[in-house]
Amino acid sequence: MGSVQAAPLSQIPLGQTLLGKGIISQDQLNIALTEQKRFKSPLGKVLVTLGFVTEATIRDILSETLGQVSIDLENTIVDPAAIALVPKDMARRYHVLPVSYDADKKILLIAVSDPANVVALDQIRALAREDLRIEQVLARESDITIGIEHHYGFELSIDGILNEIETGEIDYQSLAADFDEYSQPVVRLVDALLNDAVKRSASDIHFEPEQGFLRIRYRIDGVLRQIRSLHKNYWAAMVVRVKVMSGMNIAETRAPQDGRISLMLSGHQVDFRVSSQPTTHGENIVLRILDRDKGIVPLEELGLHPEDLKTLKLMLARPEGIILVTGPTGSGKTTTLYSILSYINTEGINIMTLEDPVEYPMAMIRQTSVNEVVKLDFASGIRSMMRQDPDIILVGEIRDQETAEM
Repeated sequence: MGSVQAAPLSQIPLGQTLLGKGIISQDQLNIALTEQKRFKSPLGKVLVTLGFVTEATIRDILSETLGQVSIDLENTIVDPAAIALVPKDMARRYHVLPVSYDADKKILLIAVSDPANVVALDQIRALAREDLRIEQVLARESDITIGIEHHYGFELSIDGILNEIETGEIDYQSLAADFDEYSQPVVRLVDALLNDAVKRSASDIHFEPEQGFLRIRYRIDGVLRQIRSLHKNYWAAMVVRVKVMSGMNIAETRAPQDGRISLMLSGHQVDFRVSSQPTTHGENIVLRILDRDKGIVPLEELGLHPEDLKTLKLMLARPEGIILVTGPTGSGKTTTLYSILSYINTEGINIMTLEDPVEYPMAMIRQTSVNEVVKLDFASGIRSMMRQDPDIILVGEIRDQETAEM
């Protein structure tokens, strides 16, 4: 049976840590300790109730003290498979929220506000299969409360949400708000599709409106595969939701737009690069999935033929030259380029990149995203970088003759 280790609450010097960091005063700590004895509540909760600190501060301090990961549940898509493993009454009683479930590795990830709640973890373990491992992350108490009501109170499966949409009405005002209105099934539908695509290891999600229906396709292993066809009536609400999430202008439907979504999915950070394109049947939206936690693939693990790998390393050892990487969408161009940069990255050289946008942050490399709003395109960006004493420049795309000639 899986095991979870948690430090006893008495061993977490929360009050002294906050005092030592100058976050609270000695008088505030004394008041909080008095109230703690009076109400028999955790010190962190008392400090928040008194207004001395925020929940986010408590979460971050506990994360630092215990060496545990903390997450922001407001930007996390919860896995329905995880919810199914922990009953609602247990989640409420012990104040935990299942976040993700990895069926292959048999890992259940739960969010807790009190990492020393050993009773809760023991009870969840008692329900779990013997081969299931339970891991925990820290989250704000209020976010866990909201999350329990959201995810246990509404349908989360794609098919169930679609049935709910067919029998109800869509509140477009709620969709346009800058907060998650989980009572709206369209909000849950978009979240469920993003979660589904990441679980299937897709590199891209295509929402393609046709004359009478919406086609949804994922790019998996470099090939587009149709996943679902929905009635076109769904798309108007779905596109509003995607635009709100990615920071696009929901009123603009005639011009292309770009945006970005950053979410916690399956226990790790995932970014989505979003692009909208007006078509004859409505706005076409494509999301490129950028999984930060996958990291940079070592050059030796790219799958190159040994002779090709040897040739590439010889080319990279030369003091000058150009390497041109081409291929269709999803073929691994960006993965290859980042692997090359990681291989040659040392303290003795200055590497700069110009991308649209920066997909993966890399240590010791100066990375810049093009920005049409401030007139920073690839051509002007290269000219600017040439004055930064670069040894190596990576150009993400060659879109025009001017960029190519440089």
